[in-house]
Amino acid sequence: MRGSPVKIAYLLPNIEAGGTERHILSLARSLDRARFSLSLATTAGGGSLFREFSDLMPVSIIGGNPEAHRQVRPGVRDHIGAIVTLAGFYRRERPDIVHAYLPAACVIGPVAARLAGVKNVIVSRRSLSNYKASHTLLSRAEPLGYRLADIVLVNSDAVRRDVEKTERFWEGKIRRIYNGIDTAARDPGPIGRLLPELAGNEEAPVATYVANLFHYKGHIDLVRAARIVADAFPSARFVLVGRDAGAMEEVREEIARLSLAGNVFLAGLRADAGAILAASTFAVHPSHEEGFSNVILEAMAAEKAVVATRVGGNPEAVLDGETGILVPPGDPSSLAEAILALLRDPDRARSMGAAGRRRAVERFSLERMTMEIASLYEELYEAEVAPMRT
Repeated sequence: MRGSPVKIAYLLPNIEAGGTERHILSLARSLDRARFSLSLATTAGGGSLFREFSDLMPVSIIGGNPEAHRQVRPGVRDHIGAIVTLAGFYRRERPDIVHAYLPAACVIGPVAARLAGVKNVIVSRRSLSNYKASHTLLSRAEPLGYRLADIVLVNSDAVRRDVEKTERFWEGKIRRIYNGIDTAARDPGPIGRLLPELAGNEEAPVATYVANLFHYKGHIDLVRAARIVADAFPSARFVLVGRDAGAMEEVREEIARLSLAGNVFLAGLRADAGAILAASTFAVHPSHEEGFSNVILEAMAAEKAVVATRVGGNPEAVLDGETGILVPPGDPSSLAEAILALLRDPDRARSMGAAGRRRAVERFSLERMTMEIASLYEELYEAEVAPMRT
């Protein structure tokens, strides 16, 4: 082993609140700083998690535009400029490993790293390829970034199969490391303490969905399922936690159209989302596509049964009939039926929650994920320096 820490340079398009960004924060808090020196570059300034990242590692805004995170779809010229600037940054910083997350970074990161002479590049693919239909430029450029990388790191077998099918990679380049979360038990207290609008009826069942409001996340399906559920269980409450990502207005309109103002609550972006999950009766996750959801793991660790769609990596986390119930995507009736099944059999829901916690602790701990990623970093670095020793 080397005397000084291995220098890991993370790359993100922005640092808004999302599952990938929180995954990196958890990883950064867990990696041994005697073994690894961490930094982050982002091609867009600002972002709601800027302070949290800055507390953990140096953060560099490539291009220096603090408002760039508001630009939804950068053009070719923007990406070329980012590559040139980023390559210069890597020449100065001389990282041992560049680790890029999210599609845009997985294109510009490997190109810039190779131009700068960086020896080791990892790209993390954390979703299925559905996004490519609306991102023509990315869908054409992404294979280049993958070819230039040493490792394509995926977070589920579903994503691995998708990458193998769409990108035609050989087996040895793809590694799978499941997401990991903090599985420490928590006592959040009554949910009314966290959400005053739910206070006064602590016995009412609460189903919580934590996801930013993208259209593909299936919030509309959940609202329509909530109407069916509320007809049978008028006291049932549904809490939707997450920032607006384009679907908020449509969701608000559907809540009003179905007269669900007393049943469905939009909580917005919350730093205490995990506590809200832990204080809920069970969790729902009706997304139309998913790589591998941290939120599902957090619900399992909180001993909550999970009703989720049978998409992507969800079946690798949720064991249907054991730790939760899987339903088809885009099917509010099936979603409502599964929710009603848990409401009608609370003992079954509690049993599923207990089984889910055991599974989360055994298979999806933060310690396990950190150990596997640290081993990957050291494997790459040792392979680089081994020839120098001979």
